[in-house]
Amino acid sequence: MKHYSLSAGVGTTGITVDAGTMFTDYVGIRAGMDFMPKIKYSTRLSMSQINQTKDVDMSIIPEEMQRVEVQGTLHNTTGHTLVDVYPFAGRGFHLTLGAYLRSDEKIVTVDCEENELLKKLADLNARRGPYAAIPDSYGQAAVKLGDYNIMPDDDGNANAYIRTKKVRPYVGLGFGRAVPNSRLGCQVDLGVLFWGKPHVYNGVNNEELTSEGARGEDGGILKAISSVKFYPAVSVRLVGRLF
Repeated sequence: MKHYSLSAGVGTTGITVDAGTMFTDYVGIRAGMDFMPKIKYSTRLSMSQINQTKDVDMSIIPEEMQRVEVQGTLHNTTGHTLVDVYPFAGRGFHLTLGAYLRSDEKIVTVDCEENELLKKLADLNARRGPYAAIPDSYGQAAVKLGDYNIMPDDDGNANAYIRTKKVRPYVGLGFGRAVPNSRLGCQVDLGVLFWGKPHVYNGVNNEELTSEGARGEDGGILKAISSVKFYPAVSVRLVGRLF
């Protein structure tokens, strides 16, 4: 008779719940959800001078306008389907292949709403020109997120979001069976989600941003998320056999 299980645990993908079964002594399958609460992260991003022909002097921007406070929010609730392959029948060691899925491609949003400094920055950009006090050679100024430039609008808004693939292949290894031999068991997994190259978009007009001409400091964890193509998936589950 085929046995089934339910499990719950925690890990880098959030709070995990899933159901599992064993097709044979060598192959099991699990499917479930990973619930990650929205994690808010505040940081200060630097101004970036955009100029594709030469380095420019940042002193054109007043010092108090060269950094701005923003808030980033991480969203990463997913569903998953995983196939465990057990090289040794009856043992817990397994290799796992599968995929994590997310309905929304956004994983991070970055917001700075109606900031007075950004209003001044937008006005500064508007006053560039060959006959203006600020020559074209100084380039435009923007908020720098990692390698990307977020241009503020006239109202002082600088918003962006980071998107990855909805379907994220997974490969990993671990210990513990999809259905334990006894009534209760523990399952530990270590693997990697491949979510592809992140794409950064301007939240004001939904245009994709590029990294051309970017200069300035980074935004810590926000920069890392905007550049990595994979996500580590580590989890520990308590597994109960139903029958």
